[in-house]
Amino acid sequence: MKNNLINPRFSISSKLGIYSKSYNDIYFDKLNGPKETEHVYLNTNNLSKKFKNKQKFVIAEIGFGTGLNFLLTWKLWKENRKNNGSLTYISFENAPLSKKDIERVYKKFKNLDGYSRFLLKNIPERCKSTHRIFIKADNINLILIYDDITSLINFNFKADTWFLDGFSPKKNPLVWTDKLFKQLYNFTNLDGSLSTFSVAGHIRRGLLKAGFKVSKVSGYGNKKEISYATKKDLISSNQNKFSCEKNIGPVAVIGSGISGASLAYALRKRNIECFIIDKSYKLANGASGNKLALQMPKLTMDDSPYGLLSLEAFLYSRKIAKNLNAIPRSDGLVLIPSRGRDIIKFKKLLENNWPLDLLNNNYDKLNFLKFINHIYMKSSGIVDNSKFIQNLIKDVEFISKFDVKKITSKDGLNIIIDKFGNRLKAKTVIWANGFEMTNLSQNLPINPISGQVTYLKANELSSNLKINFSYGHHISQAFKGYYQIGASFNRNANKCFREIDQNTNINSIPEFLRKNIYYNINESGHRVSVRASTKDRMPFFGDLNSLRGKKSNNIYILGGMGAWGFVYAPFYAELLVTKIINDQLVINSKLKKLLTIERLL
Repeated sequence: MKNNLINPRFSISSKLGIYSKSYNDIYFDKLNGPKETEHVYLNTNNLSKKFKNKQKFVIAEIGFGTGLNFLLTWKLWKENRKNNGSLTYISFENAPLSKKDIERVYKKFKNLDGYSRFLLKNIPERCKSTHRIFIKADNINLILIYDDITSLINFNFKADTWFLDGFSPKKNPLVWTDKLFKQLYNFTNLDGSLSTFSVAGHIRRGLLKAGFKVSKVSGYGNKKEISYATKKDLISSNQNKFSCEKNIGPVAVIGSGISGASLAYALRKRNIECFIIDKSYKLANGASGNKLALQMPKLTMDDSPYGLLSLEAFLYSRKIAKNLNAIPRSDGLVLIPSRGRDIIKFKKLLENNWPLDLLNNNYDKLNFLKFINHIYMKSSGIVDNSKFIQNLIKDVEFISKFDVKKITSKDGLNIIIDKFGNRLKAKTVIWANGFEMTNLSQNLPINPISGQVTYLKANELSSNLKINFSYGHHISQAFKGYYQIGASFNRNANKCFREIDQNTNINSIPEFLRKNIYYNINESGHRVSVRASTKDRMPFFGDLNSLRGKKSNNIYILGGMGAWGFVYAPFYAELLVTKIINDQLVINSKLKKLLTIERLL
């Protein structure tokens, strides 16, 4: 995987204003950028009226830049949206600015302080990936696709309005091609519109050729005219509209581990009523009940869907854990090669221009690492499992000791019945109870994997270190007086302690770590749980009745997390809920085959 984003070579000067040296072009008018943006994009597309009249609205943009278009759109949306209206804002950017650069911009726009502070807090690292930011108070999904606009073909969505803002045609010709204009047409809803600064003849002709109705309208400041276009193709009207959002609540989530908790979080942030059911007496009594878990991406050398999905899921889930204060203070993670070929892989990854916080080879607090092949991943590390799950399900009802035996349907509701005959009602049900889902259908492609972790008491040196190590197994930083080693991997559903697994975990610690840090081993405990894995070791979601060859009755499944639930579950849960409510699933098509259960059947 290469992080081949462009360095914008950003500058601010009294002569040029806010400027990209890489494109030799300004981001916006240096005298009155906000007024210019309001005229060209917000007013020209008549967004205040459209926001008032439409429940769901999608804006797509070429060139996120400083984020000014988005912030002003957010402000307008806040002032004009319908009750319970939702806005999705999708922006492609191949030369993203750093947090520091954006901070310099908004020192000049104090009237946007409240909006810009949120953006600065949530702006992602400059990683080539799709980044998702949700603004709950105003029901906005900001989706930043850090890639060039040619990647549009890998997605599938329909926009109501496009902002074409990718610098001028002469400075950035990649954006302004007939091929792209045709794609824009296909990615636009009927009656959708677009606007752009440019009135160049070849752009207007290209938009006309693609099928848009194009006109010139008055510009702003020194720009006398700009271009405005609408889609009026009645023939394709039935193909352009996505379905309206479904009312799916109340939702019963069966399983209180990381998958169930992540589903509750994805539902509640949309204000969808839900509750969690578990046959156990407490939360996360299964595979999610270890003291901690590692969150790290599994990067690949090529653009493998596995590597792309792992990175996107990690960035999403790690951000949620951080926002929910579930990450203990940490220096990150050191990744040690577990096989000889990993050394070559590490070298190539370090040459691929990733942000230093994601990976580098310069953890300078342990001198002996200078002589060891490794990758330092500052933004990776442990998560406090209990705190993460509790914060994910905040304000969600938890119904314990409810062992579901049967679900029947009546009058559009699912009746959930336990072994004592107790009943609960829900419009939608989502099974997320790990390997126990194998009882639902013989076609469910889950394999039980027993895993044992070992807990050791921290010594004086390791208590002060805040670094985690991964080397095929893992050993965590000191956490509440202990560090965790794990985990064993046995293809069965055995929950009994095994001395051989305990010894394997302890003996897995590399010799150089034993010599320099973990020289005083005081075994203090263990925990055995059973994880649900699949043949490709990737999770899945889907409609349960599709396995049975029956019509859907609003019962879904989410599972197969294996040992990576704290990386994958929040991300997969978000995508499943998006799909269930009939919202647009904005995800790279290369990754789609790794999402649903159909790939495993």
